[in-house]
Amino acid sequence: MYGVSGAQQQGFQVFRGSTFSISCSIQPQYPGGSFQLNFTSINSANNYYSEPAVNHSAHFLFPAAEPAHQGNYSCVYHVSAFSQDFSSESRLLSVTVTDPEPFIIRAVVLPLIQLLVLLVTVSLYFYCKATRGRRPSRQEDIELDYDDLGVPAEEEGAQGAEAASQVD
Repeated sequence: MYGVSGAQQQGFQVFRGSTFSISCSIQPQYPGGSFQLNFTSINSANNYYSEPAVNHSAHFLFPAAEPAHQGNYSCVYHVSAFSQDFSSESRLLSVTVTDPEPFIIRAVVLPLIQLLVLLVTVSLYFYCKATRGRRPSRQEDIELDYDDLGVPAEEEGAQGAEAASQVD
């Protein structure tokens, strides 16, 4: 079925505006017959659609799902054989019509958010791995004063005098 998001425990969920069909079939016992699709909902009385059986099946097409299509469906097969009428009814099938926007949010937006979180996490991991053990390098201008080596000025003068006397 096109437009069906998946089977639920109680039936099928169909997106509003989508095309869906309900097919009825039966094991061949007698030729001919017809199928009646019974429909009940909270908002309306019992409705039914009828189609002749072709190869012991019938297909009921709903071109655009609307909230009015929401409810319980069952197939009833009718056939006359040997001057008697026979009928067989299927189990109920529940159809829920929903807006596709929440599905789009769950199917598209949430995975994109998860992907973004994953990319940020992986990026942080590789950034931390690449910078582990490295210290940030700072470029500083350092001036060394080679004239003053921590020798007091009085001693410097005396050392200078000694050096001068040794040169002579």
